[in-house]
Amino acid sequence: MSKFIGNKKFYRLLLAILIPIVLQQLLTQFVNLLDNIMIGIVGNNEMTGVSIANQILFVYNLCVFGSLSGASIFATQYYGARNKEGYQESFRFKLMMGLIIFAVFTVIIIIFKEPLLNAFINTNEGDFTNPDVVLAEGKKYLMIMLVGNLFFALKEIYATSLREMRETLFPMICGIIAILVNLVFNYLLIYGKFGFPALGVSGAALATVLSRVVEFLIIVIYASVKKHKFDYLVGIFKRPIPKFSSIKLFLPKTVLLLSNEFFWSLGLTVIVSCYSLRGLDSMAALNIANTVCNLFITLGTALGNATGIVIGNLLGANKTLEAKEASYKILFFSFFVSLIFTASMIVSSFIIPNIYDTSEGIREVAKELIIIGACFLPIQAFNTCSYFILRAGGKVLLTIIFDSAYVWLIRLPLAFALASFTGLSIVWLYFLVNLTDVVKVLAGYILVDKGIWLKQIV
Repeated sequence: MSKFIGNKKFYRLLLAILIPIVLQQLLTQFVNLLDNIMIGIVGNNEMTGVSIANQILFVYNLCVFGSLSGASIFATQYYGARNKEGYQESFRFKLMMGLIIFAVFTVIIIIFKEPLLNAFINTNEGDFTNPDVVLAEGKKYLMIMLVGNLFFALKEIYATSLREMRETLFPMICGIIAILVNLVFNYLLIYGKFGFPALGVSGAALATVLSRVVEFLIIVIYASVKKHKFDYLVGIFKRPIPKFSSIKLFLPKTVLLLSNEFFWSLGLTVIVSCYSLRGLDSMAALNIANTVCNLFITLGTALGNATGIVIGNLLGANKTLEAKEASYKILFFSFFVSLIFTASMIVSSFIIPNIYDTSEGIREVAKELIIIGACFLPIQAFNTCSYFILRAGGKVLLTIIFDSAYVWLIRLPLAFALASFTGLSIVWLYFLVNLTDVVKVLAGYILVDKGIWLKQIV
């Protein structure tokens, strides 16, 4: 068991990086849950419209992550190798890619927003949903959120850069402040309190945009004031465009990672559209369940980010043996800790759906979906950490096969076939599609164990 259990020093390092990331993402998802409940009080149509719009924004968010991930692989190793010039080039490249992704996505949404939203809307009305109102509310929310997308990308560029230097606490503090701003202005603008107009869905979008602007400004000011701590960022804008040689170095892995994030998120989005064949009431239940599931899935995502930082720094310092040993300990830790979150998630399934102002049938389906998501949480955490271990060593093609190719070749065809050619309920569809991830656990462990990712790339 010593292979899978680390000493106190290892867990102190891992937890120092992990806990702030977990808390930030946990709080963010908790606010998303509150947002969802607040909008749900306005009406089921509004809640479903926002949920569908957020499904499209989910693709954008992951494209931003993908566009930054290629340079981040190098940045974590540059920092481990104490290479300031290389680190600064990675920052400049992230800035360039983030702005490109924002511009492309904005144009796509402005031109194609209606057909994109309609892809998730079944024209049959549910007991509590009207497709025309869902579409109108979704468009309203999506267009306002385009402004916030710019600040989201810029904030992520800075936040990922600080995390690459093992500064995870302040991005968490920024996230908490943004959450409070979002909550306060949600209350004021959704319901029209204290003299503010009651804007409903538009108010929710405006509150989110404002919180992203505040978060970006705070993190930039902090990084600028603490020059002695983040000296790798000093002089970063003397030459805002990366060198052509740096672009050639970073671009191949970035394109692959961006493609992976795009096709992975698009695949999950298409799977949701398959679920939508069961009607808008099923989508309402799935929206409630996903909001709760995302609250707990933050553990897996945070573990993945911490894994990338720890493994990347070790590889950058050419400590391959320590990186291999750390990988086993992280995988075991991720599975064990997520079991605790599973129990909490099951308990929440009996409480949170009852808060929503919707039908008893929708609440019951949402509860069952949450329980299913809870059972697969340890598997999701293990697979996420496996992905980040492979990625930290620059094995990008392998991660594409492990991630997006798996979604498109296994999960999506199964979801489409079951939704189109069977009468299975949304609960059984959700269970069987998630069940396929069990196979990835074995594949992920074998790939990590082989050690083909143990490579210094800087």
